Amino acid sequence: MAMKLKLLGVRGSRPTHKDAILGYGGNSTSIELELDSDFYLFIDGGSGLVQRGWELTEKPEKSKFHVLISHTHWDHILGFPFFEPLYHPQNKFTFYASNTSRATFTDLFFGLQKSENLPVPQNQLAAHIEFKTILPATPFVIENLVKVSTIQLNHQGVTLGYRIEYRGETMAFISDSAPIDHGNYLGENMPPCSIVNAEFEEQYNRSISKFLAGVHTVVFDTHFSEKNLKPDWGHSTPEKALQFCEMAGTKRLILFHHAPEDTDAVVRQKVEAILLKGLKKGIEIEAAREGDTWLLRSA
Repeated sequence: MAMKLKLLGVRGSRPTHKDAILGYGGNSTSIELELDSDFYLFIDGGSGLVQRGWELTEKPEKSKFHVLISHTHWDHILGFPFFEPLYHPQNKFTFYASNTSRATFTDLFFGLQKSENLPVPQNQLAAHIEFKTILPATPFVIENLVKVSTIQLNHQGVTLGYRIEYRGETMAFISDSAPIDHGNYLGENMPPCSIVNAEFEEQYNRSISKFLAGVHTVVFDTHFSEKNLKPDWGHSTPEKALQFCEMAGTKRLILFHHAPEDTDAVVRQKVEAILLKGLKKGIEIEAAREGDTWLLRSA
C-alpha cells in the first residue's frame, strides 16, 4: 500500500441520520489519506472525523497529524472539538488553511471552543498545534513526501481544491464548487457578479480541468442534480463533475457532499444518470459511502 482514500464523512451542509440515508452515511465532510508513512493525513474535519478519533484513542500508532482545510463552513470543521487526539500532549498537529478577509482559520478554530459555543475550554487541547496559511495555486510538500497543489474553487470565501501526489499515486478533492457559468461568481478574488465575463469563465473551467489532469481518483462535490441546482449556494452536479473528469482524463469519479435531504435512492439515481456515459469514457463512477476505502492507482 502506498496511498488509500478513506471516506469518513460524505454528507454536505449538516450531519443527518435519518434511516433512509444511512446506506451512504449521514456524517459531514471528512476524508483520510492512509499512507505507508509515520503520519496521518486528513482533509477537512466535519462530524465524520469524530468516530476516527475514537478509533485512534489516546495513544495512536502515529503521533503526527496533518490536516488540509478546504474552507471553514461548519460542516467541514465541526468535528475538531470532538477529535480525541487533539487532547493528548504526545500528538503534533499541523493545519493548512487559507484565510479570508474576514477571519483567520486560527481564530475560527479556537472560536469553536469559546465558552459560548462549547463547555470544553481551549486550554484542554493538549496537543502541539501549528497553523500554516496556504494560498491558491501555491503547491507545497508535507514531510518531504506528499506534494499538495491547490486551486481556488467557485464557492463563498476562499475555498480550496486539493491535488495530492504521493509515491506516484494521485487523487483530487473538489468540494465545494459551483458552476461558474453565466456570471455565477462566488468567493473572494472573483469578478463582480453584475458583469458576465465569458473569457474568465472559460479560463476558470480550463484551470479546473488542467488541475485534474492525470489524477486517478477525483472526489467531487455533487450536492445537487441538474433539476434542483441552486448555483449561488456554491455546489455542483454529477453532470458537471463528469465533464471536468472527461476533459482531465480521470479514471475514477466519486460523487461526494450528498445533500442532507438526499435519500440512498436519490444518491443511486445520481450515479445511474451518468454511469453509462462515464463508462464509455473509461471513467469508473461511484457514490461516496461513509467508511469506504479506495486504493489509488497511478493514471
